[in-house]
Amino acid sequence: MMADLTPEEEESIARAARRYYGADPAHGWDHVLAVVAVVKRIAEELGADARVAVASAYFHDAAPRGKAGHRTHSEASASIAREELLRLGWSEEEIQKVAQTIVEASYESHLSGREPRSPEAQALREADLLDAMGARGIARAFAFAAFYGSPEGLGVLDWDPENPPDLQMNPDGPDPSAIYHFASKLLKLKILFVSETGRKLAEGRHRFMVEFLKRYGAEMRGEV
Repeated sequence: MMADLTPEEEESIARAARRYYGADPAHGWDHVLAVVAVVKRIAEELGADARVAVASAYFHDAAPRGKAGHRTHSEASASIAREELLRLGWSEEEIQKVAQTIVEASYESHLSGREPRSPEAQALREADLLDAMGARGIARAFAFAAFYGSPEGLGVLDWDPENPPDLQMNPDGPDPSAIYHFASKLLKLKILFVSETGRKLAEGRHRFMVEFLKRYGAEMRGEV
């Protein structure tokens, strides 16, 4: 049976996690809250352990990429979760599940061929990816490019958003531009969802990004 967090437990976890989020505007506290809100819905649908899924969501981006590295930040975030949950009195079994969930749910794990092996990791991955799509995904893509210094800035759209090229994402830092990142990652995400909730939300958010890119391109060409 799916276990739940009490409001008091969730508040203590949020308080412990909050201090690790700050400078990175694409992976700030607003991102965490958005992921937590959706992970609860998907965890319930998948029959996942809500305690593990929600705790993992609060800590999944706790380690800053600039310090921990873009490839290895999930492992560093899992270590932070271990330390904080141990301090909060969680069992070693639950702490291990949280740490494993954080690592398995990361997009970096997906790029290396490792997929979620638990419903908790699947729920976290879907919730995290959903916040990389739609209106917030667009905002976060440009914030990430600016914060980490994408060399081409916003970027030129010279491809069809309905049929984007298969560009390769840079796993060690920012892509050449925010627009490039849509083709290297964001427009590829909708196929990674297995939950009904995730698939439905992903479809709508994917369509929003496509329409945004069409408008972006039209404005660049002076058509509108």
